[in-house]
Amino acid sequence: MDIAVGALSGMVDSLPGKLGDLLQQEYTLLSGVRGDVGFLQSELGTMNAALLRCESLDNPDIQTRAWVAQVRDLAYDIEDWIDLFAHRVDGGADSPAAASAAAKSSSGFLTWVRCCVNKVTTLPARHIIATTLQELKTRVVELSEQRKRYRFDPPAARGGVAGGVDPRLVALYADAGSLVGMDTPVEEVSEMVVDSGKAALKCVAISGMPGSGKTTLATAVHRRLKEQKRFDCSAFVSVGQKPDIAGKTLKGILSQIGGGYGGGEDISRLIGMVRDELKDKRYLIVIDDLWTRTEWPTLRCCFPDENLGSRIIVTTRNDVLAKECSSNSGDCVYKLGLLNDVHSRDLFFSKAFGKGNDCPSHLKDLSPQVIERCGGLPLALASIAGALAHRFPKDEWERYASNLLTSSYSDGQNLKQILNLSYNDLPSHLKSCMLYLSIFPNNYEIDVEHLVRRWIAEGFVADTRYTSKEERARSYLTDLISRNMIPTLHLRHDGTPRCCKLHPVIHDFIVVKSMEENFVTLVDAKLEATSTNNGTVRRLSIQNSVKQDKIAAQNDDMIKHARSLTVFGHGSGVPRLNDMSVLRVLDLGGCNGPVCLDGLCKLILLRYLSLRGTDVSELPAQIGELRCLETLDVRSTKVKELPASIVRLENLMHLLGGNAKLPGEIKKMKALLTLSCADVGKNTVSVLQELGELGNLRELELFCDATENAADKKRVSFPSNGFKGVRQLCIQSSLPSVTFVNSSLRKVEVLELKFEKGLSDGSTSVSGIEHLHNLKHVVIEFSQDDAGAIATIASVKKAAETLHPNHPDVFDKINRRNN
Repeated sequence: MDIAVGALSGMVDSLPGKLGDLLQQEYTLLSGVRGDVGFLQSELGTMNAALLRCESLDNPDIQTRAWVAQVRDLAYDIEDWIDLFAHRVDGGADSPAAASAAAKSSSGFLTWVRCCVNKVTTLPARHIIATTLQELKTRVVELSEQRKRYRFDPPAARGGVAGGVDPRLVALYADAGSLVGMDTPVEEVSEMVVDSGKAALKCVAISGMPGSGKTTLATAVHRRLKEQKRFDCSAFVSVGQKPDIAGKTLKGILSQIGGGYGGGEDISRLIGMVRDELKDKRYLIVIDDLWTRTEWPTLRCCFPDENLGSRIIVTTRNDVLAKECSSNSGDCVYKLGLLNDVHSRDLFFSKAFGKGNDCPSHLKDLSPQVIERCGGLPLALASIAGALAHRFPKDEWERYASNLLTSSYSDGQNLKQILNLSYNDLPSHLKSCMLYLSIFPNNYEIDVEHLVRRWIAEGFVADTRYTSKEERARSYLTDLISRNMIPTLHLRHDGTPRCCKLHPVIHDFIVVKSMEENFVTLVDAKLEATSTNNGTVRRLSIQNSVKQDKIAAQNDDMIKHARSLTVFGHGSGVPRLNDMSVLRVLDLGGCNGPVCLDGLCKLILLRYLSLRGTDVSELPAQIGELRCLETLDVRSTKVKELPASIVRLENLMHLLGGNAKLPGEIKKMKALLTLSCADVGKNTVSVLQELGELGNLRELELFCDATENAADKKRVSFPSNGFKGVRQLCIQSSLPSVTFVNSSLRKVEVLELKFEKGLSDGSTSVSGIEHLHNLKHVVIEFSQDDAGAIATIASVKKAAETLHPNHPDVFDKINRRNN
């Protein structure tokens, strides 16, 4: 059993730095507090080294696993203490920047008086801080002593799958006649490899998610081409997660192509021997299970190119690596997909019931659910069918229908071990991001914008000098996608993901992992058992809640340390907010029925708040107290006007107000990067002028009202000097009525126009697109198909093709279901 350290080691690794930053701040600390902070900083550095050693153990004992769990809870509590520190001391004072400005404008005497008053008024809070810190120090000392009493086993190599034979070996010796759904892939890859008429050395890469059958496919192609005697010699070798290029890979190639290696481990000598043996030969080499780019340059130089039509096949879980290995910059990559419904059923039934045998009648309703849960993944279908073979009690099948990886049967564990290889290969920051997805229900479409902002709010994304946190978070997502851990569902016009949805097997895997690490606690009203380890709740996901539910998570003692709360279903599932003082993320988007927001303004660490699509009609007037808030989403709600105090949210970067009216003084919100709001129909001209002065604003979404009454026709227009930083503009309106004047919105690169219908007279009313000098992409969409919609699209395309100097791409869509 692998120890569940994963994302924890990354968090503990960051805590000494956060404590160091705290020591550099000019906070007034009580006597001894600064020394205690320094002690924690030093001790946590040593503790993190011990955690990394624990992570390397293949079979940790019970005491070690218990110690890791205690370190996990301690690390969470220390981070909560750090984040609460400044807020308790400042007592809601101005931001550091504002305080600095005030100090510069005040005399030295007044500044001294202000500091003295602050010391007195915050004295109780500072005593609480000091007391809590002493408790944390005591816990650190106790854990440190426990670690010294443990005797750790020497770290074991983790090149293969612990606890048994690597199940991937079965693919190397599978009977060709038993393969299901492989005929077409084998034919297509064989054609890519042979590529008649091409004499130059060519490399074909096969990529896909873990368990998709890459090794099986490569083995079948190798066997087929070998039987056809198209090559003078061939070899099939596996690299694996812990490669041994000299001792295993190169010697394996030599032994299969007929050359002896005569002993020795000198890699240069072995490379020379492989090249000599392949000289003047047409060869086929399969490099299976390549994990990193480090080994590929060494392997590639083993294979001479003598224009004899030689070929290399590489299999990998990483799409980026597949492109790097393949010839022609990725044109020779075969992305292996999943089995269709028919092939999935055939494979599952043959493994579960034997060839020619049908499903027992009492399992006919459950077997489709289990097969669907496998999501067309061959390894899952074969493993779970093997686990259920000759086990026909209905209750055992029901367990697999809800989660494939909760059973202890060995075949099911093989599937988990294969997925563990990909998980363990992730760096610590990606493990956190990956586990976080267990918050969402199975088959849930996850909006990328929301996910990225939630990652940031949770503190998973590190600060960098040259890129923003959002750019860095997107690179995390891109990395997970390239590793085939997260599949994309819908793409934007520029090829970037708009939303993603986890494969059911991957979802089940990370749910189990999250439970092992107490990363997420799931409360599912549809299941009899709640997915919790009865420990402290750090992230709570309440799923399938209905009006009549009495959610078990209402226990205040369990949830008072929750950092994240997400509710799917009815608003009655929302626990009391009053005591959740360390909550960073509150996502109630899409909840049905009334939602209680009592205690919301006490969540001083809250960074992400989504009420989108709820029945909320009014925000608390004191919402300006949430000084840490970075994202506020009230789109598709009944909120008609945002409170005036919202302008005090100096850290707010994403204000998604939808049709709500904005307050005055919006220009104070200098941090705004994204804004969604109503247009002139609800906001005054002065508010729009203030918006135009927000220099950091990058994305603007406007909801507009328009009528066909000539006397009351409202047109969206932009001043020539406003919105200088906006790069993406989205306008949603019932009718197309938009005008861009010369020199307006000079930096806009993406323009999205979404209308319900066209004008009844068939005319167009979108003009001035040629004035958007930096425009690269235009997306125009209509909900209804009519003459006005067709005319508007044609007009926009003509302007882009003939009037605009950049000739931007135009993507159009009409929802013809409303005819």
